[in-house]
Parts: sequence; structure tokens; C-alpha cells
Amino acid sequence: MPEPQADDRPGSTPPPASDPPPSGDPARARFYFIAGHRVVGAALVILGMLAMQGVLDWGEGVGKVLAIVGLIDFFVIPPVFARMWRSLPK
Repeated sequence: MPEPQADDRPGSTPPPASDPPPSGDPARARFYFIAGHRVVGAALVILGMLAMQGVLDWGEGVGKVLAIVGLIDFFVIPPVFARMWRSLPK
């Protein structure tokens, strides 16, 4: 019969759960903001390509605009915000 593990024994306490980081952490909020812009940008590019190919009845012009805005949102906006939010060297 195998030896019981330390946490299988009666009366043993479970390991403490790690506390979640504070919800007011600005770095976490900024990370999600930048990641969200990349996801939205990718979705806009895909929708624009579908509209340009005629899968969506939005028109080719609307598709081009969506694709361009999506590319800007994916490639330009995140580095701009990252540079704006960069910490000052100590």
C-alpha cells in the first residue's frame, strides 16, 4: 500500500492559495488595452478582406477602409501607447 502524501493525511492543511494581483494594477490594464487593440485590429482586417472579396455585402470601398484601419490599429497604435506609457529610467 502506498504511503499517503502530506496533503492526503487527515488534519493536514491545504497549501495557501495565491492571492490574485490587485485589480487596480495599471500595468495589467495597459497590457489588456494594447492586446485588445491588436485583436480588434486583426478582426477589422479580416472583415475588410471578406468585404473586398464580396463575402459580405458591405462594398469593396468599405472593405478597404476597414482593412486599412485594422492594419493601423494592429501595427501602429500598440507601439504608440507602449512608448507613451514607458517608465522613466531611474
